[in-house]
Amino acid sequence: MFCAKCGVAIESIAVGTTTLNESEELKAGSDTLSDDYIIFLHIQDVPDPITVQIQDQLVLGRTGGGNGEIAHLNLDSFGAAEAGVSRRHALLQRKISHLYIEDLGSTNYTYVNDQRLPVGRQFRLSDGDMVRLGHLNLRIFFK
Repeated sequence: MFCAKCGVAIESIAVGTTTLNESEELKAGSDTLSDDYIIFLHIQDVPDPITVQIQDQLVLGRTGGGNGEIAHLNLDSFGAAEAGVSRRHALLQRKISHLYIEDLGSTNYTYVNDQRLPVGRQFRLSDGDMVRLGHLNLRIFFK
C-alpha cells in the first residue's frame, strides 16, 4: 500500500536479498521499470530501505526555511541537514517505463555514480545506481 500523494510505502514490503562477498562489485542493471515496479532507496548505513512507487514525480529533500516549499520525501531522519541536502534537492520522475533524476539547483549538488549532474538536466537511472545528495549516499533499486 502506497501514499496516493507522495508514493511512499505505508506498510513494510518483504524483499528477498542476497549478501555480496567482499570481492563482488555491485553493477547497475536494467534502466526499465516493469508495470508493477517498486523503487527502493537504500541509504548508506541504514538497514531498511525507503520504498516508493512514483506515479509522476517525487522531490527529495529536507525541512527548514520559511518559503513553504517542502520535499515530498523528507530525508531529515537520515541526517540530511548535516549531509548538505537542500530543502528541495533533487527530483525523481517516472516517464513511462523509465526513472529519471534531476538536480533542482541544490547547494551541494547531486551525483550519480560519482558523476555530478548539471542543474536542470534529467539523467536516466538504472537499477543499482549510486546517488549522492550532497554527502548523503543512497543506492536505487528497482523491483
